[in-house]
Amino acid sequence: MKKHLLSAIGIFAACTMSAAQYMHINLPNGKEYDVKVEKTDRVSHVKEGDEVFIKVSRTDSSYSLYPLDGAEVTFDEEISRMDGDVANWNIVSTMIEGCEYDTARIRELKETGYNERELYQILIDYERCVSEKKKEKKVEFSDREIEAQSSANKFATRLFTDISKESKYQDKNLIFSPTSLQFALAMLANGADDDEAYAEITTALGKENMPLDELNDMYSKRLTNLKLVDPQKVNIGITNAAFIQNGLPIGKNFLQNIEEYYKAVANNVDFNEDSTYTKMNDWADKSTNGMIKKLGIDKDPSLILVLANALSFQSEWEEKFVPQLTQPGKFITSTGEEKQVDKMSRTYTGCYAEGENYQLVTIPFYEDFQMNVILPAEGVSPEVALAEVDFDNIKYNYVSTYDNGMHLYYSYHLLLPKFNIDTKIKLNESLKEIGLEKTFLANFSNIADVAKVENVRQLAHLEIDEDGAKGAAVTVIDLLGSPYLEEKLVEVDVNRPFIVTINNPKTHEMLFIGLINDPTLN
Repeated sequence: MKKHLLSAIGIFAACTMSAAQYMHINLPNGKEYDVKVEKTDRVSHVKEGDEVFIKVSRTDSSYSLYPLDGAEVTFDEEISRMDGDVANWNIVSTMIEGCEYDTARIRELKETGYNERELYQILIDYERCVSEKKKEKKVEFSDREIEAQSSANKFATRLFTDISKESKYQDKNLIFSPTSLQFALAMLANGADDDEAYAEITTALGKENMPLDELNDMYSKRLTNLKLVDPQKVNIGITNAAFIQNGLPIGKNFLQNIEEYYKAVANNVDFNEDSTYTKMNDWADKSTNGMIKKLGIDKDPSLILVLANALSFQSEWEEKFVPQLTQPGKFITSTGEEKQVDKMSRTYTGCYAEGENYQLVTIPFYEDFQMNVILPAEGVSPEVALAEVDFDNIKYNYVSTYDNGMHLYYSYHLLLPKFNIDTKIKLNESLKEIGLEKTFLANFSNIADVAKVENVRQLAHLEIDEDGAKGAAVTVIDLLGSPYLEEKLVEVDVNRPFIVTINNPKTHEMLFIGLINDPTLN
């Protein structure tokens, strides 16, 4: 397979190899360089002027620079393994759009009990750089990447529908994050040596057998885009991690890729020790701002690797609901029980759509993020209504256009229940049914000689009130071994099970999908 071609190199370390290995650097001008791995201390990115170079530092303290732009880096073997304590690698600064984020220094600070002041300064400097870069440049997605992202979101929507039909979730509230699952699966794809498993995973991620370098470039862009959101307006956190059994020989390409493209920090642990599970829970707690405190992973000495993505979101509405207008109102649950729930009230103009089986209203946050509320028609299931909506092409309603250029837009009076919901989902069976059957049978030998997916699970949280919304999700993969307006008012009383999504239509990022059967349930 050609999946392991690297367009950029992220990290390297002194290591013990079973045989002499070479790294091959091929430059666009046709020049080729063979670098002996055992004489290489590390490989990093460095910036000189406006150019970025691959810096190869040797064990004798000498080094060479090779232009990064257009360079391709390959190895003698698709699977070269690195032994030892990967969490203590001399990992150099990584960059997002030229902003350096010193993962090695951050890891050192965390492991030595946190030098709060220095750690804070590193993060502040990084955020300031990102803010400046955002003003200079926006990440651009190609048409192929947009098509793949749209396809991945449709796959995730079908998966959500299948999950909602499972008996354990009947008449329950359900929150699910496509973005979090997609990042976790994309990291897993970097360890797939089995062609059928790789095809399944890439199909779920938007395009069957997408070359690995294309997949990683696309997810690197998505990660950058999420990190370029103005934290003063929308607070998004996204973190990737790998918890690796001590002493396990790990595929070099796999670790390089998840560090380079996904900024995933490798942590050496012992799955025989209770402290490991405490450490993973602490990571989830800190990575989701306390919204998800435990991963729920049972102690299992046969675990060799846990891949994890943590996503958090918090934003105020562009126009807040007035708390004084929140009043009790009727809600008929999926079981037919009538309940009184607190409903927020507001009238909006525009951003109303309807189809044969639903009404849809869009409530804006900042930075192009929004919440869609999809209310099924009477007698229609939420899943049927969800399947009818094209989130990449929502056609909002207006009545007509007059000669004077005036549009008659719909306005809507929204009565929306407040809610605060947590969900735990084991995704194994749902993923198998929707096409990832071989993924659970294959050996991911690019990660380790014996590495099989045991569990894929997601924990998610979402709450909304008059001020705004906040949500979080952790996905874990366990591996064993402006016109003039007139208004037409529409009533949208959300008084029965409904769907919500949080997404960004400009970047095609679908952060959350939720089914609310009973707003009074946590």
